[in-house]
Amino acid sequence: MARRKLVSVFLLLCIMVLLLSPWADAPSPSSVPVAVQQGGAQTVQEPEEAEEISRITIEAALEEQEFRALSNMNDDFVFRHPDIQVELRRISPENAYETYRTASELEEAADVMLFRNEWVAEFASSGYLHPADAAFAGKALGEQFEALSAPLKWNGYLWGVPRDMDPYVLVWNAELLRAWLGEEAEFPLTGEQWAAAAAGAETEEANGAYWFAVDGQDPYALLAWLENYAQERTDGLWEQDGEPWEETARGQAMALLEEKRDRVRFGRDVREALSAGNALAGVLPYSEAEELVSREGSGEQAEFKLAIDHHSWNLPYIWPRGSSFVISSRTEAEEAAGVWIADMTGEQAQLLHMEEQGKLPVFRSLYDVDRRLSNLLPGRSGQAFPNQAPLLSGPDAVRELDRLGELWGEFSGGQLTWEEWQEAWESGTGD
Repeated sequence: MARRKLVSVFLLLCIMVLLLSPWADAPSPSSVPVAVQQGGAQTVQEPEEAEEISRITIEAALEEQEFRALSNMNDDFVFRHPDIQVELRRISPENAYETYRTASELEEAADVMLFRNEWVAEFASSGYLHPADAAFAGKALGEQFEALSAPLKWNGYLWGVPRDMDPYVLVWNAELLRAWLGEEAEFPLTGEQWAAAAAGAETEEANGAYWFAVDGQDPYALLAWLENYAQERTDGLWEQDGEPWEETARGQAMALLEEKRDRVRFGRDVREALSAGNALAGVLPYSEAEELVSREGSGEQAEFKLAIDHHSWNLPYIWPRGSSFVISSRTEAEEAAGVWIADMTGEQAQLLHMEEQGKLPVFRSLYDVDRRLSNLLPGRSGQAFPNQAPLLSGPDAVRELDRLGELWGEFSGGQLTWEEWQEAWESGTGD
């Protein structure tokens, strides 16, 4: 009986071994099972890609104060665009053209540069720039005045984005004007009145005051004087060979400067001469003139009154002295450069620039909605400045203006007579 029970137990153990043996070779789980939420399949999250950073260099030919203002605007831009790193550098305005030209020739130019408008076509024709059409944001392209955009065009493209303009004006000492020419004198003066004013500076009553103050190194200052005296545009001087001077109002203006040069202040301290009451009239950029008149020559306690005359702005064209941002052809961050330029030339940037530096904006619409500007350009919707393109434009404009600057410097310094000026002009124009 006991033997039968042992056999039964043995058989039972064998059956259990046979039943459990398949599980002995099963692999053990390598991880804890993940519960799947009901109602949806489990999704696998891809790792986030690092945001690509663009790096651009900017070079601006500005004086210290204006460069600091641009730097502040750039700081705000960088804060709002963490994907764009900007290196902003200032270069000397006096050597800007040579600096930009050398860097471009060596293929070391900055990604973005701030140019005078008249330089743009020359650099574009030399292959140093990228077209800038894509840098105009929104309605900006349709907002541009022709006086500013035309010099930026070459070979069917736009090669720069206008930032501002700062045309020259004449600033007058109203007290001296009334004393020398009488209460009836009004702007703009005739040629006879200019001659009378120059003669008045030689009298004892003038007390040593100059009849005129002008920067003898800046050709744009000369052009502003010719425009005011003759009430004629000056961008066509190079199309008339020697004729612009012979028996013309512009020729009379130059002859008067030579005849009465002993009482002309041919220096860069025009503002100082006007501020001290030591000049009847002087040529200044609009931004400086507006600041001078509002702060020093218009208050009730002022010893004398200063007044701005910009009647020449009614001409079809005057030199706007505009500046524009351009993009180097060697850049590897063209898109980022365009984003930066669009931000620095947008509507708010222009208004801030005008508020801080006095430079005039380049958007047409701002002159319709801003009270400070609404009466400044009365002819902006017609054929007056700044709606006309210059007659002198293209790659040769830099050379022609440089030649004018050389002649003007020699004339103002006394190394060149009026007769020699005409001979030099006739032999050198259009070479």
